[in-house]
Amino acid sequence: MRVKKTYSSSAVGTASLSVAPPKRRGSPIPVIIVLLLLAAGGYFGWKEYDRRKAAARARAAEYQKWLEERERKLHADDETKKVEPEKKVEPEKPVEKPKAPEKKKSEAEILREEEAARKAVMAQVEEARGKSDAKPLGGIGGIKFGEPVADGAPVSWGTALKGEAGDSVSSRGVAFSVYGPARKKPFMSFGARPLVWVTPKTRRAYRVEFSRPLKPKAGLVHDSETTNLVAMLGEKFKCQVFAPRPALPGRPGCEFIFPMGPTTVTVGEYGAFLKFMVEREDLKAEALAETEALRQEKSDVTEDGQALDSNRYPHKPIDKKKYRGVRLKDETPRSFCGIVFASAPPENAELVNPQKGAKGFYINYRMAKCRPFRGFLYGKADVDSRRGGVFAVNLSSEGGEGGQDDKDYYESVKKSLSEHYKTTPTEKKSDGDFAELTYLVGDLEIVFGPDLRGGFFLRAKNLVLAKMADDSESPAKKKL
Repeated sequence: MRVKKTYSSSAVGTASLSVAPPKRRGSPIPVIIVLLLLAAGGYFGWKEYDRRKAAARARAAEYQKWLEERERKLHADDETKKVEPEKKVEPEKPVEKPKAPEKKKSEAEILREEEAARKAVMAQVEEARGKSDAKPLGGIGGIKFGEPVADGAPVSWGTALKGEAGDSVSSRGVAFSVYGPARKKPFMSFGARPLVWVTPKTRRAYRVEFSRPLKPKAGLVHDSETTNLVAMLGEKFKCQVFAPRPALPGRPGCEFIFPMGPTTVTVGEYGAFLKFMVEREDLKAEALAETEALRQEKSDVTEDGQALDSNRYPHKPIDKKKYRGVRLKDETPRSFCGIVFASAPPENAELVNPQKGAKGFYINYRMAKCRPFRGFLYGKADVDSRRGGVFAVNLSSEGGEGGQDDKDYYESVKKSLSEHYKTTPTEKKSDGDFAELTYLVGDLEIVFGPDLRGGFFLRAKNLVLAKMADDSESPAKKKL
């Protein structure tokens, strides 16, 4: 039997022994591995820290270097400024601005300047004309000024007097040109047949105009004969020449004027033509006067036509039942001097029934406030006694009026009737100085002539209505 030995602990310092087996300890390898890992992590962490710290030190050193370089440059600039001597400040010289290129004038500006120059020269022309004691030229090229030119169709129309843009034709006068008689020999280089400008009514010559196409040399715009002709005329007329439009290089057109009292000689290039003109200023003024006379005549003719065709004299409507089936030619006027044919008399008209002549009523244009024709103020309207409609108008006039004598008055009435009705009258001689004129317009017969009692008469009769009135008054009809 195995005896277990025990030792008492009662004695101090006495070791206690045990026969129990010793305890077993774990393996140190895991601990070593952990320690190695920690050591490796610490090593590499330290290396990364050291690397970053070194990079920060490098950046700080580079920045410090940049600051030192910047400070050095600033210090160097300051030293340079201190060393450099001060320069004397010289007063600034005024800077001359380069001249701007001249602005090219527009075509409109050039034309305005030329027009202003032309007006100034024309004023000089009129002043020289007034001082001139030259006699007026009687004619040129076989044409005599102031004499009528043979009838011919107008070649061109224009104005007798020059004026500003916008001036009325009546203020400058209307004129026209006709071809003059051909000369046996050409006039210089202009040909043998000139244009002759005449007054509009009497056709009296007041300007003779020769022209031909321009023939400038190559590279030029002006005809060499223009200058030669101006020089020749200046020598011949011994007169100062004025140039409202001088012959400028490269600029087409020119005009030269010789004022010799009432005569004006002009040489000029107009468009594509060289012209040589001689005109009489006094006769041009007469052309203006004739224009006004023609305008007045035209106005009178218009007013006369309105009076002849008027239907405004008071009347009653036509009783168409009483004139049923009546047919008139298309060109027959339906009224005459305000009176409407086949209409009944006005309300206040007093009918008269003379022993001789047709029944009717008296006409008074002043009382009726109706415009009369050419002074025919009074008269009588013939009325169909059965149907009551007007079939004829009889008017009378004292003759000459407004400063006209009987001859002028007669001619003016004849002209108005002929032009308005566009027909030529038949003439019947009378005992006096004036013939009796008869116009037939469709079914209307108009008679104008001298009145034996003095003055003139004017009658208009609708032949169809007059025949109906005569038939109603015939004895055969009365018996029925």
